[in-house]
Amino acid sequence: MKNAIYIISILLTSLGNKPPMNQADPSRILEELDKNIFSLDMEFVMKMEVLKNEKVKRTYEMRVVKKDEKMRLDILSPSIERDRRVLNDGDNMWMYLPRSSKLIKIPFKQAFLGGDASNRDILRISLVADYEVIGGLENIEGELLLKLKAKDLKTAYNQVNFYLDTKTKYPFKQEMLSLSGKVIKTIEYADYIAFDQGYFPSKITILDQLRKDSKTIFTYTDLSKGTNKTDAFFTTASLSK
Repeated sequence: MKNAIYIISILLTSLGNKPPMNQADPSRILEELDKNIFSLDMEFVMKMEVLKNEKVKRTYEMRVVKKDEKMRLDILSPSIERDRRVLNDGDNMWMYLPRSSKLIKIPFKQAFLGGDASNRDILRISLVADYEVIGGLENIEGELLLKLKAKDLKTAYNQVNFYLDTKTKYPFKQEMLSLSGKVIKTIEYADYIAFDQGYFPSKITILDQLRKDSKTIFTYTDLSKGTNKTDAFFTTASLSK
């Protein structure tokens, strides 16, 4: 694990002189994580690979657009899934099924496209909106631990632990815990690239701790800050067009 911290530190240092998230206050670190990674208005292409026993079973490619409190995802491939669309309007999540021309409401906690991530994991609008800091920032064997607790029961996980690089304060691992305190899922953040005023993880791996043979890898490309999409693009009416 210490090697992982060292690698991330070297990578971020080599990318330029942009400031790290070096605030010591846990609440400020949470705000910086949200601003730099989770709540950015942006567009990107996301590749999703679902693996079983280290073999890729399904691959998807999709275009994701986020603006203010809304996020929309359009599947580009495979062709059988093309034009399936998902919208998070902040309060609800909707999916348009092109083959049946149906619009259905989907739960936040449901597995996203049969992978190891929940719908909320992928279409998160804001980390701050869902969680609050509990306790102080802990230093455990050279790793910083930031503990968060869900603000309400509709959030997918009761508690989230972020393990941060001691220098940059960027995450390299995240644990999602159940009500009983058991780790049920982990997320690994890797391959950070310079983006906007900070850095963005271009590769995220999600591992289901209840299914040891399963994991889902997300790779992000074509990142751009902001979007020229109008508000009409983020409505349920637009999903069928």
